[in-house]
Amino acid sequence: MFKQIALATVALSTAFIVTGLTAESSQASSLVNGDFENPFVQDGTFRFNDESIVPGWKTTDTKNHIEIWGDGFLGVDAAVGRQFAELNAQSASTIFQDVTGIGAGLEVGFEFYHRARRGTDVMSLEITDLGEDNIFGTQDDTSLFYNTYSATTAAWVYNTNAGEDAIVTLGNTLRFAYGAVSTGSGNATVGNFLDAVSFGVGVGESQPVPEPASLLGLLVFGTLGASSLKRK
Repeated sequence: MFKQIALATVALSTAFIVTGLTAESSQASSLVNGDFENPFVQDGTFRFNDESIVPGWKTTDTKNHIEIWGDGFLGVDAAVGRQFAELNAQSASTIFQDVTGIGAGLEVGFEFYHRARRGTDVMSLEITDLGEDNIFGTQDDTSLFYNTYSATTAAWVYNTNAGEDAIVTLGNTLRFAYGAVSTGSGNATVGNFLDAVSFGVGVGESQPVPEPASLLGLLVFGTLGASSLKRK
């Protein structure tokens, strides 16, 4: 009986450790609908969607449209999954998400795929801390990261901040924004495909193997269980 109690203690401690690791790793992807698979768009077609029906994303587009393509439309397949977005919808717009719940002093990363529709397209990524008021466009905003990216029609280009200077959070709401800069078409409504967007703690970086901590926890609880058994 006492052996069963000790084993149950070890099992409970193992479950606690696994649960803790799961909670920590859940921060690794803080964006919603980063692959633009929702709402559904038929393969070989595209659709202008009001931002209200695109989970996670908001836009500065003049008509509040987020343009999503299905696999194969005009011969272009998604980088990942079967759908992707075009930044230049009804205008040269920015699509963005406001991310909460990431504490101060943490390193965040990003990944995304970019492709041109014609010639060479250029887009930007900016990550902004919204300050204590958590409102974009006020004086306490802090730009944590800004860069531009170019791509051609040859293939999807993978981009990440891995290996670059660390992006360290300040503990407030973060705005993660992709903006259309220029298009190879010369048309403000034609260009800059985007897909497989990911952002958060640990994104774009190899994750540490948690086994040593887990094993240490097991050893500690195992030792306590054994000692308790001996005392019994």
